[in-house]
Amino acid sequence: MLIGLFSTSGSPGVSTTTMAMGSVWPDPVVVIDADPSGGDMLAAAGGAVEADREATLLELMRRGRQGHLPEVLDSQITTLPNGASVVAGLGHPGQAGGVAWTELAEGLRAVTHRDIVVDLGRWALPYPPTPLLRACDLLLMVGRTQLRGLRRAERVLPLVAEDLDRHRPGIGNVGLLIVNDHGPYAVADIARRLKAPVLGELPWDTRTAAVFSDGADPGRHMDRSPLMRALPGVVRAVGQLARQRRALGSRAPLVRQPPSTPTPVPQAPSTAPAAPPGVGLREMERSPRRLSAVHSTETAS
Repeated sequence: MLIGLFSTSGSPGVSTTTMAMGSVWPDPVVVIDADPSGGDMLAAAGGAVEADREATLLELMRRGRQGHLPEVLDSQITTLPNGASVVAGLGHPGQAGGVAWTELAEGLRAVTHRDIVVDLGRWALPYPPTPLLRACDLLLMVGRTQLRGLRRAERVLPLVAEDLDRHRPGIGNVGLLIVNDHGPYAVADIARRLKAPVLGELPWDTRTAAVFSDGADPGRHMDRSPLMRALPGVVRAVGQLARQRRALGSRAPLVRQPPSTPTPVPQAPSTAPAAPPGVGLREMERSPRRLSAVHSTETAS
């Protein structure tokens, strides 16, 4: 399956979020740096990885011509210290015009041995990766809770949705992945204002995000950080929805599915005395609450 992440404003954390998701993805996965402004994912190596200058998006395209991209994909992967397997991006913005984006999109959709998460960078006009954006089974706009980014998203998202519907009728809306940076807008307010569903929320955790953006030292207890605790749930929800949309031709509704619950087994009537009123409220208290705001990330890409 093919999942794309993009932004409508500068530095909301697309590259960092994409790599962070790739580092905990439960199935074989590769993160593709397709930011048309130039890739910087190898910065997350922090000098610990000697980058192979030939293992890049352009080289993947060169070797994968005539339908061979799925066969050569693994040869272009660089594994970073943070655990993400990536294909490095463009060297500078001028190279974006030389990429056969339609051919790249077709090749990535043909990959079956790995899931693919793509960093599509910031949407603007012109936007060279448009064919790749259209090809994704699931699109996520990464945003924050500040007014400036929200206003730009209000202007851009309708254009993206209109383009998707024109070229793939019925594909549905773009989902939102919100990095809550303690701005004035609650997540529910953002969804209502942008008329788009929130498919995931991540806490504002600059220390852990720096591991993925700049190769910072992860420390001894990175797995206990707010970002790393939140990622698995987001990844599961996004992966499940992307699989459904691939199976249904990208027409499954953009609704985050609740965890499935087993069908209860009929029990014989109990002879025990009835529990006093109030017992069982603890179970209700443990159930997830709908958040009006999330008080807890990510640094800029």
